[in-house]
Amino acid sequence: MSKSMPESISDERFRWIKPILEKDITIKNMAKVAPFSERTLKNWLSSYRRFGIDGLEPKTTRPKSHPNETPIHVKVQIIEQRKRDQKCALKLAHDLQNIGIAVKARLVGKVIKNEGLTRKYRTRKLKCKYIKVPLLPGELVEIDIKYVPGGINDKKYYQFTMIDCTSRWRYLAIYDDMSSYSAVCL
Repeated sequence: MSKSMPESISDERFRWIKPILEKDITIKNMAKVAPFSERTLKNWLSSYRRFGIDGLEPKTTRPKSHPNETPIHVKVQIIEQRKRDQKCALKLAHDLQNIGIAVKARLVGKVIKNEGLTRKYRTRKLKCKYIKVPLLPGELVEIDIKYVPGGINDKKYYQFTMIDCTSRWRYLAIYDDMSSYSAVCL
């Protein structure tokens, strides 16, 4: 019997509940082996028994309604007040309460921000010019040490490379030890 990868999420879920449907294993024992909880397996079983393989397709988690959503006429009133007066959210909320619309200042600020009626604050970038100190040749050098593979007569050799940072001039020397004394002798 060849094993193949599942083609959809419902096939994968069916593979997990199939032994339970065929009474090969209990739900409790399957929950110990499966990476899913016992409650999830029970939900899959009940939806499979009610709707078949289509019941195992993942459902949307998007809310079907927004019961606490701000009414549109309130949003329109906030936007009109902001365009007319250019006041902050706290003052707009106070003005709206005087009209008879009870809204919090935070809600007014959120509506203003979502509509793009807030000010774009420009942050000033600091421009600093770095002063590069001119170096003289030989003032700053880089020294690199490399192991030379395949030594001669079973002896290890090391390649010392010195590079001048100003002129990029390079000097190579080979030593049989990797001591700091050899680096200074360059």
